[in-house]
Amino acid sequence: MPGLLADINVQGQVELLRLTLEGDYWGELWASLAMPVLNFADLSLAANTSDVVIWRLCQQRQLLLITANRNKEGLDSLEATIQNENTPSSLPVFTLADSEHIRHSKSYRERVADKLMEYLVDLEHYRGAGRLYLP
Repeated sequence: MPGLLADINVQGQVELLRLTLEGDYWGELWASLAMPVLNFADLSLAANTSDVVIWRLCQQRQLLLITANRNKEGLDSLEATIQNENTPSSLPVFTLADSEHIRHSKSYRERVADKLMEYLVDLEHYRGAGRLYLP
């Protein structure tokens, strides 16, 4: 099973999601996935690492990037990289639709966790999808 990589600007939100997934509702299934949750420091990545480098690293190390704002601003942007390098076996990128709402709304955070788990338990079906939104 791959791991999760929290983008530099959503580390707190991903930590809140992890805590939600470890809770009563998802705890047993989440534990069975044995999925590490990593951040940039864990991989010795600089805050300004380019999107293309991050995407390639995620594909090489089988990490699912969770991000909020990586877009198509330049040839090495995340969206451009997905469009140019995505294959049917590529892992998707999870994009938080409203990253700040995760911090302030438990019910929204639970909906994001539900959607994330839906994707994770059937991950092979979503390879090659490019970008998936949470929730």
